[in-house]
Amino acid sequence: MTNPGSSGVRLELWPQAYAVARLCDVPRDVTLFKVSLAPVGLVIAPGDITLLAPESLVDTLSPEVVEECSRGWRALTIDARFPLDTVGVLAAVGRALADVRTPVMAFSSHATDHFLVPSKDLGRALAALNAAGLERFLPK
Repeated sequence: MTNPGSSGVRLELWPQAYAVARLCDVPRDVTLFKVSLAPVGLVIAPGDITLLAPESLVDTLSPEVVEECSRGWRALTIDARFPLDTVGVLAAVGRALADVRTPVMAFSSHATDHFLVPSKDLGRALAALNAAGLERFLPK
């Protein structure tokens, strides 16, 4: 995929406010993430456990589990399924957001990509993504 924007890739803007939380440990009951009606990312790396989730879901965790939390993010999902060998989708998003100096936190599922932008930068981010040919739509 040389230019994802030229194909009219669409984005879904989720209505929930999101948080990026550093956790002290993996939550005992990760099945609680299944009740979320929006994407949730749990990244486990040596010395770092990060949860990207709606703020309401992070609020259900024990305060002893949440080491640090950044609130006020908005989530977008690329409304397309791509083969795992697709190249350039997140690069197009990242480039468009970098051009307008908007931070981004990305996470991927098996077939699509999700990313978070600060709520305060949402309008600028959506305008930049639209200018890059990535269209948005609100959830049903």
